[in-house]
Amino acid sequence: MEARKVYVSGGSTYVISLPKKWVKKTNLKPGDSLVVTEQGSSLLIETSVIEKESRTKEIKISQVASSEALERILIAFYLVGYDTIKIKLDRKNHLAYRESIRKILDYLIGVEIVEDTNEAMTLEIMLDYKRMSTLQILQRMFSIDRSMILDLGKALKNMDIGLAKDIIVREKEIDRLYFLVVRQLKSAVEYQQVAEKLGIESQRDCLGYRIVVKVLERIADHIEIIAKSYIQLFDVQKETQLDEFIDLTNNMVATFEKSIQALFTRNGEMAETVFHELKKVEKSHSDISKELFKIEDIQSAILMKTMLDSLGRIASYSGDIAEVAINMSTEVS
Repeated sequence: MEARKVYVSGGSTYVISLPKKWVKKTNLKPGDSLVVTEQGSSLLIETSVIEKESRTKEIKISQVASSEALERILIAFYLVGYDTIKIKLDRKNHLAYRESIRKILDYLIGVEIVEDTNEAMTLEIMLDYKRMSTLQILQRMFSIDRSMILDLGKALKNMDIGLAKDIIVREKEIDRLYFLVVRQLKSAVEYQQVAEKLGIESQRDCLGYRIVVKVLERIADHIEIIAKSYIQLFDVQKETQLDEFIDLTNNMVATFEKSIQALFTRNGEMAETVFHELKKVEKSHSDISKELFKIEDIQSAILMKTMLDSLGRIASYSGDIAEVAINMSTEVS
């Protein structure tokens, strides 16, 4: 941090010099335009995102430890905002790496293979911020999570294994949306212009949305765990009655819905009611947990305990969303 003096030019224009190091870093030239945004008592000065060149990254697989490591690297470059990623296939045996590159398309939205030769593969990230706002994607993630929880209750009630398997498949879409939102938020933190295009009122909200998107992703993970555990439980004991689990699931959905509504409406009072409802959910969770000790079949008891623990985690995540809602509803004067 450094202090800079304000000068008056022409009697009415206030002028401040720019740090030389920042000018060189951003490749500013005389005549270039800057975007100035008021943020309370502060001014945010940015280079124009429209004028920025697309970001390109080149990777040589000879410098990557394994095909699995390549997957993680590609996700990382996607998240930090690269537009073009070129992978040099400079190893004799590169089939595993090619498979990993194609596999990554299942996880990342907007990625296309534009070059596929024996020497290299190039990925192009084609995303339009105006068409996919962050709030719309979060709403979509909530809708998928909600439908998964509701269908989980139906699967338990009707002993519908087919529906349980379908729930597991839906979890992949949540992962895709998760990576997309994280990419958006990283760009929004860096550029106020991008934040505005994504429908984010203030860059300080990005931290809250980052917490929420992770929570929504983890909720889907736990729903998947419950569905898989139930399928195993059904194989062990087909006539298992899970009425208490079904009631707990239904109560949990209502609390989850309220936490999300509080977030999107920035209603702190509604968010507070979530914590009161969570106490009832915790009581039900505790009662069911005690009953599990009476089950003689150990394998069934373990599977049901796994399901119950994940239900408890999902409920606690509603509390996390409510906390973010309270924080975001508090205005900074």
